[in-house]
Amino acid sequence: MPSLPRLKENLLNQIRKRLTYANVMSSIAVFLVLGGGAAYAAFKVPPKSVGTPQLKRNAVKTGKVAFEAIRAGKLSKNAVPTNRLRDNAVAADKIANGSVLTDKLADESVATGKIAGEAVDTGKIAPNAVDAGRLADGAVNALKLGSITIRTNTVTVAKETRDVVAQSCEGNERMISGGGGFDIVTAEPHPQVIMSMAQGANTWRVRGFNPSAAFDRTMTVRVFCLDG
Repeated sequence: MPSLPRLKENLLNQIRKRLTYANVMSSIAVFLVLGGGAAYAAFKVPPKSVGTPQLKRNAVKTGKVAFEAIRAGKLSKNAVPTNRLRDNAVAADKIANGSVLTDKLADESVATGKIAGEAVDTGKIAPNAVDAGRLADGAVNALKLGSITIRTNTVTVAKETRDVVAQSCEGNERMISGGGGFDIVTAEPHPQVIMSMAQGANTWRVRGFNPSAAFDRTMTVRVFCLDG
């Protein structure tokens, strides 16, 4: 009978004769199936080993992105175009102060119904921006102008003489109109207004003649002043 070492050597020789590539790969496959989690652990992907080149196109779906995972700093400039915004997505409180400038508004894009009450004050209107062609018929009435004060001045025009009377608006007021004349008299000859017109930007002036040889006449000037 062969010795024990001889038997071991014969057994190994028989095994070596049967070791083929297919036999080895089959054994590994059986090991992986039976090993389960242990096999996965042996072939686990190392940390930070998967980069952009390893991701297939469209590999990252919406459901795989964590809530609030994409911050503003991760968005490139112009990354979110207009057609990606939902209707009414940008509310008033999301617009920074002074961020919507004139050159960002399309022509005639702001209609009257889109302006909140008292939203546009005088400090927001450029000089000469609102001309007569931009005002609707009857859009500016006396109630929209502000407070109007009528200031008067009188002089006594002596018999058969000429005289002048003038009145100005005060420093914080703007003159919008004026006029003047003599008090109503029935006796002839009647007094005559020779001239009634603005003098400068803030004064109205009236010149008159009293042809009566018997009576002095009172001549009055009125100026209409808009507050502010």
